Amino acid sequence: MIINYDSPGQLCNRLWSLVPSIAYGLEYGEKVLVINLGKYSADFENLNSNKLIRFASYKRIKRILMSLKSRGYIQNGKANIFKRLFNLNFVEGWSNRLGNAGMVEKQSDAIRKIFAFNSDITDFVDQFFADYNGFTIIGVHIRRGDYKEWLDGVYYYTDDEYICILKNIEEQFETKGNKVKFLLCSNEKVNLGNYNGLDCITIPDTSGAWDLYALSKCDYIIGPPSSYSQWASFSGKVPVKFIMRADGKVDLSDFSKIISFNTFENRKSLNID
Repeated sequence: MIINYDSPGQLCNRLWSLVPSIAYGLEYGEKVLVINLGKYSADFENLNSNKLIRFASYKRIKRILMSLKSRGYIQNGKANIFKRLFNLNFVEGWSNRLGNAGMVEKQSDAIRKIFAFNSDITDFVDQFFADYNGFTIIGVHIRRGDYKEWLDGVYYYTDDEYICILKNIEEQFETKGNKVKFLLCSNEKVNLGNYNGLDCITIPDTSGAWDLYALSKCDYIIGPPSSYSQWASFSGKVPVKFIMRADGKVDLSDFSKIISFNTFENRKSLNID
């Protein structure tokens, strides 16, 4: 049995940290126990739908395991007394996000099923989108907050910089005869007044989970590189383009779906750390 016990950051960091071992378990029929999804478990309704993959909250056990880790008794994925005596393989999260990429791609549909959002999220967002039939919806992930400091703010873009990029995308779709709406999602409050001249919408009284599902329902996604947008692309099979420079040009041919962490369907890779 594989046991995921570490808790690396927020929702999508945790999801990507779990996917490689879940894919391995699905591929080889090995049981996987997840004890580190925590409060985010409430957002998903099918977590225990697969007999091989189980999610549970064992806070006391987790504290013990983290204590053993700090003393060097547990090392990520390496053989130890637990493996020898009980066939338990303890796996940390984030450091494994790049593992088993081929298995993640192969098992992607089963993974998406496990991490299906609750109906209270999907029903509201689906109804919201129903009002915009006939439009090409571009999901825009405006990542703020911690991005002001992360990597010295290289991916922290201003509203004006986003507007310039979105207008360029709008022009390309208009030449194809497509009507475009931009769904703006952010971890800070969005001022639609700053985006006058563009047809922009936001989900009222939204949350991180609602925005994540909404991005996965868009026709395209654009934003700075993040595990959040990567999960939206992966879970919804939506082409995504990451803004690597504020003055960089965006072509519609640049969009491609994420098939495993940092890996696009067009076989290009994202390298930022």
